[in-house]
Amino acid sequence: MDRITALAAFAFGAPVAFVSIVGEDKQRFISRIGLPVAETDIRVSVCAHAIACNEVMVVPDLRQDPRFQRNPLVVAPPHLRFYAGAPLVAKNGVAIGAMCIMDTQVREFSESDCAQLSTLAQLVMAQLELRNMSGRLEPVSGIPNRHQFHIDYAGLAQRRGGQRVFAVLLDVFDIPRANEAGQALGMRPLEALIRRAGVRLKLALEGLADVYHVGVTRFAFMVALPSAKDIEGLVDELRQRMSRPLMAAAVPMSPRFHAGICAVTLGEDTSDDVIRKMLIGLHESFEARKAFAWYSEQRDHDMRRAYRLAADAERGLRKDEFHLEYQPRYRASDLQPVSAEALLRWTHPRLGPVSPGEFIPIFERTALMATVTPWVLDAALDQMVAWRDAGHHMLLSVNLSGADLSSEDAWIRIRSKLEARLLPFDSIEIEITEGEWLRADSVAGRQIQAMADAGIKVAIDDFGSGYSNFGYLSDLPIDTIKMDKTLIDNLESDPKAKPKVVAIINLARELGYHTVAEGVETAAQLQFLREHGCDQIQGYVLSRAVSAEALLEVFTSHDAEQAESKLHIRS
Repeated sequence: MDRITALAAFAFGAPVAFVSIVGEDKQRFISRIGLPVAETDIRVSVCAHAIACNEVMVVPDLRQDPRFQRNPLVVAPPHLRFYAGAPLVAKNGVAIGAMCIMDTQVREFSESDCAQLSTLAQLVMAQLELRNMSGRLEPVSGIPNRHQFHIDYAGLAQRRGGQRVFAVLLDVFDIPRANEAGQALGMRPLEALIRRAGVRLKLALEGLADVYHVGVTRFAFMVALPSAKDIEGLVDELRQRMSRPLMAAAVPMSPRFHAGICAVTLGEDTSDDVIRKMLIGLHESFEARKAFAWYSEQRDHDMRRAYRLAADAERGLRKDEFHLEYQPRYRASDLQPVSAEALLRWTHPRLGPVSPGEFIPIFERTALMATVTPWVLDAALDQMVAWRDAGHHMLLSVNLSGADLSSEDAWIRIRSKLEARLLPFDSIEIEITEGEWLRADSVAGRQIQAMADAGIKVAIDDFGSGYSNFGYLSDLPIDTIKMDKTLIDNLESDPKAKPKVVAIINLARELGYHTVAEGVETAAQLQFLREHGCDQIQGYVLSRAVSAEALLEVFTSHDAEQAESKLHIRS
C-alpha cells in the first residue's frame, strides 16, 4: 500500500496519541470508527516502522535516528522529535496498524510507559475488532454472516488476486422441511438444529476454511484445492458428516444436504458473483436431486435472459411488441376447421422472436400474468368482434393460468369484457392447465363453475404432461380434454404411448368429454388418432398458427379434399 491512515484518537497534554491503520483493513475500520481522518504517505510515516515491530518502538529524538532525520515530518512542520508506537495486532496475528504517541519535544519513555502503551494498544485493538464484528455475526449460529463474507472476500481478493479457489454453498436443512419443523417443534428447536449443523460444519473445516452463515439454513466457505476432483471429494466427505441425525426436541432429524460449487478467480469475480454462482449450482442440485452440482454457465445465461424478459414484458405490451396468432382446430372425421386457439407471440426488439414456451413460464412465476392476461383477452375479444362484424362466427379458445382464476372476481372481470363487446358467452372457450390448484372446492374451481354455468366452454390443456388427478374430471364442468404434445410425439416411437392415448380417448368418451390432440405433426399420428376416435386435431400437419386474416382464409376456403391432398403430400 502507498498510503497510511492516521486516526486522531485522544491527547496526553502536549504529546498526541494516534491510531494508524494500513492495508485493506484500513477502509474496513474507518467505516466502523467514524472519527475524523487524515492521511500520511506511508513513505514518510514513522508508524510504518512501528507496525513492523513485535513490541513497542521508542525513538526519543527523531533527528538523531538515521531512519528519520531527513523525514519531512521531522525537518518540516510539524517538526516531530519524539515517537513511541505499539503495533495493533489482530486475532489472526496480522499487524493492521499502530497506536502511537508523538511530540515536538525530545522525551524519555520508561518500561512502565511502554507497558501502558502496549496495554492501551490491546484495548484499542479489542474495541476495533468488537465494533468491526458488530452486525456481522449470524445471531442463531454465532458464525460470521453474509456481510462479513463480502468484506473478507474483498480483502482476500486484494491480497491474493488472480488465485483460483473453490466456493461452496451448503443447504443443510431445506426450507420446506425447516418450515415443517418450525410448525411442529417451534423456533427454538429449529434454531438449535441450525446452530448444531453450523458447529458440525466448522469442526469439519477447522484449519482448512472459514465458514459463513449466509442464509437461514445455508453456509458457505472458500478453499484452495488442487483440482475439481479434490473439492468434490471434500464436499462428499462433508455430506457424510452433515447427514448424520441431529436431535430436536427429543426427535432425531436427518439433515438434508445439497451443495452448489463454483470455481472463483480472486479479483476477477466479485463477492456478489460468487454467491450468485454458488446459488445457481445449489438450485441445480435441488432440481437434479443430487448431493451437489457445479455452477452452469448455460443455466446462468438462461436465468439472466429469463429475468430480462420479465423486466421487459410490460414495456413490450406498451410498445406493441406482442401480438396474437391463431391456430385452427379441425374435426377429425372430415378435417374441417371448427375453432381456433389464440396464441401470444412476442418479437423482442433485441432478442428477436421469443418462444411462448420460454416467456409464458416466466410470466407465470412472476406477477406478470395479471398484466398479460387482460391484454390477451382484450386483443382476442376485439378480434372476435371484427370477425363477427364481417359475418364470421367461430369458437375461440383463450388460455388462462391458475393465477388468473385465483381471485373471487375473475369471472366478473371476464364477463364484463364480453358484455362490453356484446359477445355471447358461448363464443369463447377457456383453456386451463391441470395442476394441484385445480379443485372444485377452490376459488379457481368456483370461478370455473360460474363460467360454465354462463355458457363458456372449459378445456383442460396439456392433459397427461405431468400432474394428473382424475378426481377433478368428475367434479368440474369440463367440456374438452386436450392431450399434451408429448403424448402425441411418442406415438410412432414408444409402444406404451399408443395405449395411453387410446385410454385417454376412451375415458373422455365415457365421461362425455370431447378430445383434442395438440401438436400433431405427421400423417401417421393423424391417421392413428382418427382411427381411434379422437374428436379434433390441432397441429402443424394441418396448419400452423396464422394471422387473423389468414385464419379467415382457412375457414372460408377449406374443404375435405384439399385437406386430404395436403396431408398426402406431407406424408
